[in-house]
Order: sequence, then C-alpha cells, then structure tokens
Amino acid sequence: MKTGFFQYTIYLLLGILIYSCKQQPLSVNKINTEQHKIDATLVADKEIDAFIAPYREHLNKTLDSTLSIALMNITKNDGSLESTLGNLIADISFEQVQAVFKKRYNKEIDFVLLNHGGLRAPINKGPVTARSAFQVMPFENELVVVELSYNKVKELIAYLATRQRAHPISNLKLSIVKDTKKAKNILVNGKPLEKDRRYLVLTTDYLQEGGDSMNFFSDPVQLYKTDYKLRNAMIDYFKSVDTLNVQLDKRMDYAE
Repeated sequence: MKTGFFQYTIYLLLGILIYSCKQQPLSVNKINTEQHKIDATLVADKEIDAFIAPYREHLNKTLDSTLSIALMNITKNDGSLESTLGNLIADISFEQVQAVFKKRYNKEIDFVLLNHGGLRAPINKGPVTARSAFQVMPFENELVVVELSYNKVKELIAYLATRQRAHPISNLKLSIVKDTKKAKNILVNGKPLEKDRRYLVLTTDYLQEGGDSMNFFSDPVQLYKTDYKLRNAMIDYFKSVDTLNVQLDKRMDYAE
C-alpha cells in the first residue's frame, strides 16, 4: 500500500515536471528598429573592401575594354519616328539572331519590333564597351520570336501609327499619316503585307508578355525561344565590328 502510494506520488511529480518543461508557443511582444543611412557618411569595411578589390578591378577592366568605336553620338531622341540608337539596336538584334534562328528552327525572321522606353542610355562618340551595352540595356530581356497572323500584324502596325513614337524597328518600313493616325506604304523586307501568310517577329520577352501595352504579341500562333539576351547580342556585335556609324533612314516616317 505504501509502495503503491509512493509510486503514484513519483509519477505525479514527474508528470508535473514534464508538463511544466513543455515548450510554450512563442509570440512577438516588441519590435525594435534602427535606421542606418546608406550615403557618403557610411564608413566602408576595410577588410571586406580589400577582399573584393581584385574582383572589382577585374570586372571593371572587362566592362571597360574597348570593343569598337562610335563615330558619332548615338541617341534615341534624334528623330521623330525613328532614332539612331533605335535603328542600331533593332538592326543588331535582327543580324545577331537571324543566323541562330535559321539554324535552330529552319525559319527566317521577317522583322523586328522593340520599344523606345527600353533603351536607357545613349552610346556616346568614342570607345564602345561592354559597359555601354549594360547602360543601354540594364534589364535581363531575352530576345524571342513571335509568329503572328496577318490580322495581328495589322494590329501591330495600327499600334505604331497610333502611338507615333520612335519604337525601334528593323526590316519593316511604313509611313504614318499624322492627322488620321493611319499607316500606309507598309513593307516587310521590301514587300507589301500578304493576307494569306504569317509573320515571324523578333522582340523581347518583356514585350511579348504585354509590356508597353503591346498586347498583339500575346497568345501568338507560336512562340520561339532564342536563349539570347538583347544585351549579349549587343556585346557580340560590338566585338565583331571596328566602328559604329548609323544613320536615320526613314524606316518609319510621316507621310507627305
């Protein structure tokens, strides 16, 4: 009897001890914050700075190595419906992707459409570097090819005529009637649009997904990946030529 009572007492004490040691739910009672300004007054960590210095030097050397020479300032604001920068980047995209696309898909790109707002810096007269490409195109935009019906291409042309902005194009030519916002004299690779065919348009994944309200790129007949970033296409082109000399050629202009 005494033994049973003793065991019961031990079990009871153990139960109380185990229960009291159980982890209780945690909750946040108070949050303390402290603001640290990141400006000129911030003192650099000398040890960290010394560690990354060789990598920074190597990166800057790579980015600032001259790839080609620009014979003029190339900007996106030197024309009304086209620009030297827009023409250059659109032509680079067409030239760099065409051979790759033909080899991979056994098809040829018909024309290029990019967006004016995506070009973020000019290419100034003088040395052209990889850093120049990063400044013009700081985004990770990939070049893609969109297969569009004749009606979708007409929507694309109507968009250009309505917006009347220097969106970069290549292998496409058109005249815009300013007052009516209508397009005429539309040529793709020097030929008028054909109602019974589809067109392969090179653009970026950002625009294909509806960026800049280019909704005609959505839901295409087919979407082709290139695995080629626009910035990389620029760098590859800069490496392949000695000089950059681009002109306005009235590929998109107001009708007389």
